[in-house]
Amino acid sequence: MARLRVLVFLIGLAPLIGIGCASQSRPAKVGEIGMNSFQEKMVQAEAQAQRHYDFVVPKTTAIIRSQPPGALVEWFNSDGVWVAIANTPTPGMVIESSGKPELIRLTMPGYLPLTRWIAAPPNSRAIEVSFELKLEAPEDDFIGRR
Repeated sequence: MARLRVLVFLIGLAPLIGIGCASQSRPAKVGEIGMNSFQEKMVQAEAQAQRHYDFVVPKTTAIIRSQPPGALVEWFNSDGVWVAIANTPTPGMVIESSGKPELIRLTMPGYLPLTRWIAAPPNSRAIEVSFELKLEAPEDDFIGRR
């Protein structure tokens, strides 16, 4: 009889145990104090944008040449920092082939720096871009110098 009472009690208690767990839309993690839904949405949007760029946006290679060869090629990234890529001629850097322009700078001692936008047309296989660097004027060639 005592076993029957315990069994009936446990059967009656089972639905009450499940009610609390089913009402949560997102299970809490151990050590979590609260949830910032705005921050989670921003993190998800950033991850989705990164996946889109990595797997959907078409890309191609760009080979940059300069006259004279050996100039340092730098790329202006989205964080506002010049990133050194390679010296000319470059082995091939990956850029979008969607027509989006990329800002490129070539520098070489004794020559004026050269900054230009380059872009790959949509659905292009590879592009080659050539730059001609100009010599800096020697100090004694300045007008008005005594």
